[in-house]
Amino acid sequence: MEVLQTVFQAILNLGSSVFMPLVVFLIGLVVGLKPAKAFSAGLTLGVAIVGINLVVSYMSTSVGQPIQGFVEATGIQLTALDMGWSPALSLVWSWPYVFLMFVIQIGINVIMLLINKTDTLNVDMWNVANQGFTAFLIYCVTGSVVAGFVAGGIQVILELKNSDATKYQIQELTGCPGIGMPHPMFLSNIIFYPIARLLDKVFPEETKLDTAAMQEKIGIFGENHVIGFILGTVIGLVAGQGSAALATGVMAGTALTLFPMVSKLFMTALTPISEASQGWVQKRFPGREMVIGLDWPILAGNSEIWVAIILTIPVAIGVALVLPGNTVLPFGNLMNVCVCAAAFVSCKGDLRKMVLISWLMVPILCWSASDFAPMLTQLANEVGGTLPANGLQLAWWGMDIAEIRWAAVEACRGNFIGIGALVGFFALCFPFFKNQKNEEKAAAERMGIEIANK
Repeated sequence: MEVLQTVFQAILNLGSSVFMPLVVFLIGLVVGLKPAKAFSAGLTLGVAIVGINLVVSYMSTSVGQPIQGFVEATGIQLTALDMGWSPALSLVWSWPYVFLMFVIQIGINVIMLLINKTDTLNVDMWNVANQGFTAFLIYCVTGSVVAGFVAGGIQVILELKNSDATKYQIQELTGCPGIGMPHPMFLSNIIFYPIARLLDKVFPEETKLDTAAMQEKIGIFGENHVIGFILGTVIGLVAGQGSAALATGVMAGTALTLFPMVSKLFMTALTPISEASQGWVQKRFPGREMVIGLDWPILAGNSEIWVAIILTIPVAIGVALVLPGNTVLPFGNLMNVCVCAAAFVSCKGDLRKMVLISWLMVPILCWSASDFAPMLTQLANEVGGTLPANGLQLAWWGMDIAEIRWAAVEACRGNFIGIGALVGFFALCFPFFKNQKNEEKAAAERMGIEIANK
């Protein structure tokens, strides 16, 4: 087991841009692709992952730094430092027990596939760290590794079921068949979905406002690069950049232009794998329709996500500065993907609903980051991580499923509010999965796909 852990860790240390292409290459060989085609698909996926990460980093720098500079100039300081998702998950990978999450996730996935309780083969092993992080949080408050991994296992099951329940909607939104989204952030849709349906009464579906509708209504001002330029310039002006705000606008416009271009690489990489996988499944499991579970960036080409993120940045900073009980200033993770990408699915790309949900989530992200900061600092101490100066704690603002993790942690502490929130979340699961059957049927009909009732 130690040898296997060492090998796995060595591969993971190379990053998702190497690990995921290797997984896709192997899957391609298993489902019958020629080695050259499987290698090309895997490498293209690696290029897509690097490309998306570069553009996200570019966006964070161009839009986030002016706001950060403004806050630093005011001299405002809170007691916890937001380090962003990458350093946070890197800390999780250093937790001695996290490797067990691989065994648990793969075991659960295989068993559910064999007994026909899921149609998703989750190959996104990089995000095992997310289930591991949940396990670590529960371990911190209970002192039980077993309790932690039970919680992580429940998260795995919910992610697979959510992927099954939304696969046609994901196909409609991405144009890529045979793909599912078992990423934890999409579990937030169990909460976002009823909010989005309530917002339907204020913003009816027939009046949907996405970037395509904006372009139709206001012409050039609805085009990606122009939207990015306008929003980036406004952010720069708010941050006190003066004429330099125009450069911020150009950079934001560049990012919004590049996202759709880079995201097309995911479809180029995954289409041959998806087609071969469906043939392989039909031959061995007649009547089954298996999907490959992947990370969220296949949705990154949808500009609505990035517009909602940009519109949330000044709100997040403002709320963080005045919110009682908050100790975290959003810095490392200003790109609030975990809410906006998930809300994009529940809101069917309607910008108005996405932005409102994202704004509603800001206080919850602040409070949960503040609550978990001592635990992340404890983990950094245990694994020898680098701690910030001046006694600051480490935090992760904008973590995936922050609201669900907070409820689980507080429930384990015996907090009645946390217990009620956790019970409420599981109660919402039943109407959510029931309603997704209708959503899936509607999405399939719009694409001309006939689906069997389950």
